[in-house]
Amino acid sequence: MGRVYLATSSAGRAVAVKVIRPEMAEDKNFRIRFRREVAAAAAVGGMYTASVVDAAPDDETPWLATAYVPGPTLAEAVAAHGPLPVETVLALGAGIAEALIAVHAEGLVHRDLKPSNVLLAEDGPRVIDFGIVRARDGYQLTGSSGLFGSLDYVCPEQATGHPVGPEGDVFCLGSVLAFAASGHAPFNGAAAATLLYQVVHGSADLTLVPEPLDKIISLCHAKDPSLRIDPDRLSAACAPGGAEQVLTEGWLPARVLTMIDDRRAAATDLDRLARTLTSARPAADAAGAGAPTASGRYGSGRLPVGPSSHGTDGGNSAAADPDHVLPAGDADNRTAGGTGSTGGAPPTAEPPERRPPAAAAESAEPAQPATDRSAAPAHRRTPERSRVGRRTLLAATAGAALAGGTALVVRGRTSGQRARRPGPAPEPTWVYRGGPLLQTPAVFNDGTALLKSRPGNMICLDLRNGSQPEWVYQGISLSPSPVLLANDAAVALGTGATLIGVDLAGGAEKFTLDFGRNFQFDQLLGGYDGYVVSVLGAKLDRRSEEEGVATSTSAVFGVDLKARRAVVIPIDPADVGVSLKPVITSDYFVYADGLRNVTVRSTRDTGGLRWRYPVGYDLRPGLAVLGATVFAIGSEVIALDLATGKLRWKAKAERGMFASLGTGGNTVYATGTDPYGVHAFNAATGARRWFCETPRLNVDHPIAVGADAVHVPAFENRNGFYAIGAASGRLLWNFTDGRETGVNDWQLSCDGAGHLVAQHFDRTYGLTVT
Repeated sequence: MGRVYLATSSAGRAVAVKVIRPEMAEDKNFRIRFRREVAAAAAVGGMYTASVVDAAPDDETPWLATAYVPGPTLAEAVAAHGPLPVETVLALGAGIAEALIAVHAEGLVHRDLKPSNVLLAEDGPRVIDFGIVRARDGYQLTGSSGLFGSLDYVCPEQATGHPVGPEGDVFCLGSVLAFAASGHAPFNGAAAATLLYQVVHGSADLTLVPEPLDKIISLCHAKDPSLRIDPDRLSAACAPGGAEQVLTEGWLPARVLTMIDDRRAAATDLDRLARTLTSARPAADAAGAGAPTASGRYGSGRLPVGPSSHGTDGGNSAAADPDHVLPAGDADNRTAGGTGSTGGAPPTAEPPERRPPAAAAESAEPAQPATDRSAAPAHRRTPERSRVGRRTLLAATAGAALAGGTALVVRGRTSGQRARRPGPAPEPTWVYRGGPLLQTPAVFNDGTALLKSRPGNMICLDLRNGSQPEWVYQGISLSPSPVLLANDAAVALGTGATLIGVDLAGGAEKFTLDFGRNFQFDQLLGGYDGYVVSVLGAKLDRRSEEEGVATSTSAVFGVDLKARRAVVIPIDPADVGVSLKPVITSDYFVYADGLRNVTVRSTRDTGGLRWRYPVGYDLRPGLAVLGATVFAIGSEVIALDLATGKLRWKAKAERGMFASLGTGGNTVYATGTDPYGVHAFNAATGARRWFCETPRLNVDHPIAVGADAVHVPAFENRNGFYAIGAASGRLLWNFTDGRETGVNDWQLSCDGAGHLVAQHFDRTYGLTVT
């Protein structure tokens, strides 16, 4: 839409100014939406929203100014410091619920509640950005084909194009609280369609959400809007004594308060700059109205802008309302490091009423003092600040969270020691460049690697030289799961409830099994016996063609590829809200369930329960099976007998926690978080073999175990991945292509015969690692 600037009014009040981009301003429908945003923001009061100071929705460059809230967004705070403590999230829920009460009281629905639209202030949260707000009378600007909102945080009604009422905001609030408590959105999917399907039919991933938040969020996430908790009850559930009782000075952790202090300092710097410019203005006024001063301001720039003066010469209304925002100073030549373009205000002189308000600093970066500026109108660029990467992990045991104990913050190394500097990485033997790859590792078959790419391709690469594909099959789904080898074919999902088998030699289609419109297949979970695959999906119960899907039941399907039939295994209620990442053997279906147990079911008798082992709220979803032993991780590495669930051994982390697993030979490997690195244990006895300290790691993916080394991705994907000697535990080398590709992480696979396939966005690297 545009950019948001930190600005100051003539009365010295700090304000946040949204300035709309020119191409957006030229769109008639967008202007209608922006007028509605201004009207909605002005109408909504209450403690937990940002009040409107002034606006000019009909100016050539539209803008909106609200009271400046010195605090980070929830998204920024979690990105910088990880998930928030339980008490903080409960207070957050109470404050946002109170904001929704104020919004709904005006007959409005926010429709875009998400972490970046929640500011964290010292005295409580503030809900901002009413850009897609809608009246509850059903008026909607877009047609039925339009979908407004951020896909990670939409409600089922938005996803299906149905009318959205206040209950939709409650669903979105549940997703926001899940993000605050776990560090990730509760629904995920490799493609928009998959994500929206999960929102409508799937269960939220609340794996890392502790009590009582998981229960509160579940009340928000009822698929039927009429069954969702209302904001009044939600506020009471989060803060029985009232929101004001918990949103006191200490409701935020100290690490977030430092971010508030930074933003206060930015406002102070801006006020100092504004005072300097104002004191220099009399001489400029004497030089003649409308003439630019050395600072880039206009001699007539004291006139207020906004509805009260729009279309007039402004008179002396600045004196009548000192909080109206001044016309723009120069902000046109600034860059994104805190001094960016207004995205709309032209650099040439215009009448004051056509200029957006004074923008002294974009976002919350402090402006330079006036004495540091040259006579040219451009601001000096502020030094770039170091940024914390997007992944930070925090886990708290249920006991600590509920008993008021200290939450466990996963942090970097605490000693002054540095990780050993790795040696030079081997050169790739080949590089394949193609379309964007799906976030799933390669699968090996008889000297080839099988991978998946957008818009729905299965690709076969020769491990000797994969720079050109052996074959490409087009038409699979974008399901975020690897290709499965079963029934002498490479198996992937198609659309709906379809399984596709592709010939391994030539890439021709061998079979397509379609189980009909009453089922939906979402993800291949694994296979066994060479011809049976497990699929996560849903059983759909339809009312009629006109009404479409009425209800759905999440299920695991056991599909016999030879018999061409599927056994439907309903998901246990204990597994609702879990990210299902099972390990499947010929007899056992092993996974971390929704109650933070290691659970083992049979693959032979429609999923009958074999055993459960309680671990607690720090249980990570990725398990491993080696021989007859199941391995699970959290604050401990736990080894359990696969057949009985009896404890074989466990090893506790001295600090931090264990975060991802890998197995090979007679060794189990686990990444650690304080300090970062890889631990190696004897798989039979639990004896520690070695620990290799590394730079910060991305612990969201399994460890790739090869014959002679293990491989782990770096925290920032531009830093590639590290290789560690399997026998010595020494940091061997670091491979990277130097590219930062956002959420497109490295996907690593080893075949145990000296081949490593590393995928990064649109490139695949073949390395020989023997």
